[in-house]
Amino acid sequence: MGNIKGIEHIGITVPQIEQAEEFFKAAFGAETLYALIEKGGKPQVGEEMHGKNGLEPGARIIAMRMMRIADGANVELFEVDGVHGSTPDGPTRMGLHHFALYVDDLGAAAERFRQAGGTMLDGPIDLGGKEKGPGNQCWFGNTPWGLHVEFVHLPAPIALDDPDRTGPRWMPAGV
Repeated sequence: MGNIKGIEHIGITVPQIEQAEEFFKAAFGAETLYALIEKGGKPQVGEEMHGKNGLEPGARIIAMRMMRIADGANVELFEVDGVHGSTPDGPTRMGLHHFALYVDDLGAAAERFRQAGGTMLDGPIDLGGKEKGPGNQCWFGNTPWGLHVEFVHLPAPIALDDPDRTGPRWMPAGV
C-alpha cells in the first residue's frame, strides 16, 4: 500500500567528496557503503538527468557516495561540477540546512566533531517547549564546508500533541 517506513537516506551536495567522506568518518564514525559514481568515471549529466532528479543542464554529478551512520538513515554525498544553484531545487544546490544525530554524550560528540575539523556553536542548549525535560539538550556545529549538524540528547520524555494519533518520535535502537 506504499506505507512510509522511515527515512532511508538524506542527500547532501558537498564541495569536495573526499573531504566530506573523511569528515563523516572521523566526526561520526560513518562508513562508506559504496561509491555510486567515482571521480574520473561516467558522471550523471544535467542534460540527461534534469527531468529525473533536477540536475541542471550544464552540471555534472562527478562523484557520489552512500554512507551509513550508526543505526539511523543513510547519507548520500554528491559532488557537482558546473552550474550551482540557478534553480531552487535539485542536486546542484549546495547542502541541506542541517541534520541531527542522537548522541548519549553531547560533550564527547562535540569533541570528536572538533577533532575531525568541525566547529561547535554556543551550547549545549536546554530544549524548551514540548521538548523540555531534565537533560534534554542539543548543540549545533558546522562542518568544514558550512553544513550545520545538530547533536541531540533526549533522556526525558517529549510531550507530543496527540500521542494516540501520532505515535512516538523515532529514536535509535537502545535509546
